[in-house]
Amino acid sequence: MSMGDEELISLLEEQAPVREEPLPTLGELFADGSAIDLLRNQQLVLRSQSKEEINLRLLHQGQSYVPAPLDGRLEDLLHLPATTVPLESIEGLVAQLSSCLASHVELDEANLLLLAVFILSTWVIECLPYAPVLNLWGQPGAEAALVDLLSCLCRRPLRLLEPSVRQLAELPSGLCPTVIAKQANERELARLLAIAAEPQAQLLRKGVPVNLRCAVVACTRSPLPISALTIALLQPAKYNSLRAQSLHLMDDLQPRLLGYRLSQHLEVTNSHFDCPQFAPETRQLARVLGAAVAGAPALQAKIATALESLDEQCRVERSQSLDGVVLEALLVLCHENKPAAYVLEATKLTNGILLARHDNRELSPKAVGSIMRNRLGLGPQRKGPGYELALSSEVSRRIHRLAAGYGVLSMLTPRADCSSCQPALLPNTTESPGTNA
Repeated sequence: MSMGDEELISLLEEQAPVREEPLPTLGELFADGSAIDLLRNQQLVLRSQSKEEINLRLLHQGQSYVPAPLDGRLEDLLHLPATTVPLESIEGLVAQLSSCLASHVELDEANLLLLAVFILSTWVIECLPYAPVLNLWGQPGAEAALVDLLSCLCRRPLRLLEPSVRQLAELPSGLCPTVIAKQANERELARLLAIAAEPQAQLLRKGVPVNLRCAVVACTRSPLPISALTIALLQPAKYNSLRAQSLHLMDDLQPRLLGYRLSQHLEVTNSHFDCPQFAPETRQLARVLGAAVAGAPALQAKIATALESLDEQCRVERSQSLDGVVLEALLVLCHENKPAAYVLEATKLTNGILLARHDNRELSPKAVGSIMRNRLGLGPQRKGPGYELALSSEVSRRIHRLAAGYGVLSMLTPRADCSSCQPALLPNTTESPGTNA
């Protein structure tokens, strides 16, 4: 944009009619790249046309903005930045975050990078295709140092012992916090994560739709079966108390992170970064983290490399899941050229595969039928006293594509006499559960 264009826009804004009622806000992101955010002590900052203004009341595009009222105790918990520092480079900010993490917790280089980018993502969650979720799992207490750090660096952190969706719905609209759940009830945590996974999910509060968009840090004993940045903390890490350093960390890094939000939100929104070679859960995570460093292709490549081991673990877990074992049983019936797969027969094969793998789980025909219908999108029909799935050529191809997507073991050695095996292994032909053929 030329200087003449900038001067013209400024002149038009000055001449635009000002709406009489100021709009209370906790932050605004505009389609032209401008942004408003809340600072400490009920101040607002406006970034527009590479210029910043800090005041108790701001005017932008004919609208006057004032800080939305916050309870004083809540404001203290949110650790709002006192000012902003312009972003010099995304690479430099990520390196600074990684170095800060490395000085307090013992993690490998790949996890340090992913954690640093996760922190960035919490500052732009409204712009991401999915809300960022971090799962720290392992022995209780092993997460203490890392949680302390995240509470200093993530945007608007809320450390809650038992967060509930109802409680979060009572928070001010537009807060977009980072919820840090240390001892969450499993049922409430599942509800919270379901909402976080769906950007457009709304709840009704007194008849008014409320969006609970938030980042989530979930501390659990075992890994969560969801798309999340999962980091194992299997033994208590060294613990360096951050009490003496927390104010320094927040005063040094939070203004830089806010500068990143104010200047980069539009580029994050327009990101097309993708890793289609990954399993669906890892691919979703890659899209989130890659978008957070939009405009830094070298960093995006490092993120993809860092996620490879997580993707491999995800594929192994998918192949050994009950869905994957049911698919293996259905593949057996396809390769035997059976005209139909009876649910009872598929159940016997599924339990036989589990037994051969020394897995003590055992499924009932009802459970297998439910997996086929609700998890895999295959619809067995009633046939006499039981249910069967007609194995037409199209259904057989769909089973093969699903099996390839789950990485089931039998797809590692495709049958030469099966016309569906090889095509199912071609790129972009695998399916996720529940997708249409």
